[in-house]
Amino acid sequence: MKSKSKMKMTVLFSLLLLSFILVANQAAAETIKLGFIADVSGIGATFFKSQKAGIDLFIEEVNAAGGILGKKLELVVRDAQLKPDIGANMARELILSEKCDFLIGPTSSAVALAVTKVALEYKKIIYFHTSNAEALTTTDFQPFMFQVVPNTGIEGRGMAVALAGRQAQNYGYIGPDYAYGHDQYNAFVKKMAELKPEAKIVETVWVKLGETNYSPFIPTLMAKNPEAVFSSFWGGGLSTFIKQAKPYGLFKKATFSGLFDLDLLRATGNDMPEGLVGYARCPFYAVNTPEMKAFVQKYYGKNKEYPADWAIMAYDGMIALTEAVKKAGTTDSEKVVKVLDGLKFKSLRGDLFIRPEDHMANVGIYVGVTTKDAKYKDHLIMKDVVAIPAEKVMLSVDEVKKLRAGKK
Repeated sequence: MKSKSKMKMTVLFSLLLLSFILVANQAAAETIKLGFIADVSGIGATFFKSQKAGIDLFIEEVNAAGGILGKKLELVVRDAQLKPDIGANMARELILSEKCDFLIGPTSSAVALAVTKVALEYKKIIYFHTSNAEALTTTDFQPFMFQVVPNTGIEGRGMAVALAGRQAQNYGYIGPDYAYGHDQYNAFVKKMAELKPEAKIVETVWVKLGETNYSPFIPTLMAKNPEAVFSSFWGGGLSTFIKQAKPYGLFKKATFSGLFDLDLLRATGNDMPEGLVGYARCPFYAVNTPEMKAFVQKYYGKNKEYPADWAIMAYDGMIALTEAVKKAGTTDSEKVVKVLDGLKFKSLRGDLFIRPEDHMANVGIYVGVTTKDAKYKDHLIMKDVVAIPAEKVMLSVDEVKKLRAGKK
């Protein structure tokens, strides 16, 4: 009797287990899983907060409307810790263990260059919304990626366009000594030489990544009296630099420019000088589209703060990805990727398309001048904002092909 009882229990347990597996598989079949390789910790924390808030809002809206292809969206997050090897491992885990259909890229360009190789290995689409190394769309391009953030080349060349029109003849540069800084600097210098051959770069100062004491570098930067200074510092590093440079009188002696995204402006607060010429990737307050207005209202209602550039670009990436999935009628990346070639979509920034040759969206930068505004009491914003379109500063298809050929 005992053996029969045990047999019944074993059969019952097996049936329950099979039922559980079937239910789990059915649930998975009814879900589109998105694997977000994020840089959650350290200096990536502020960016991640905004990125995830933008993605979460998109997922909530889509799921409330019935999902995509009748399936609900589900987000799975892993922390790459700003480390390429960890990012690559997390990407593999999201694909193999979590069975994610698509990947979302990180903040760090170094991590992005590692995970894009994993995406190619497993033929899974990944989109980049913050990491913006130009190499992702040139020498390290692979067809299962697309980018909705202006890359380092677009930014460097865009700021050359913005500053070449000013009275300055002598320019200075200060930035972090790694690929991001060097890529921006090289693009800036080349474009400036093209637009203004008489311009001179009188001083270039490289600072070790992670440095927080800029006092030894500021006098060197100022010694040759540049009339305008371009910087590739970003986030907390740029905020710290601005606060430390104010006592030296840098901003009274030279036109200073850098990446003045909303998080930077919030972090610097009223220590931010007025009259600086900067750029942003997606300043919500300067983009006048119905889609942006509706997004800002919903985002503010949910998060009780205005959306930083990172939230907007992450949201735009979700728009492009889901539009491609709907048009392909499937979540099979190999079929969806064919739709991405030349995909046109209505983003928060307006009508965009993804160039077939490099899967770079035609996104430019927004240049303006820092100013106080009564609506934003705790920080400055930019006024007189002008969009520099991607078509004016992105690499041509021929230039992209030459870079790829040079790597072989």
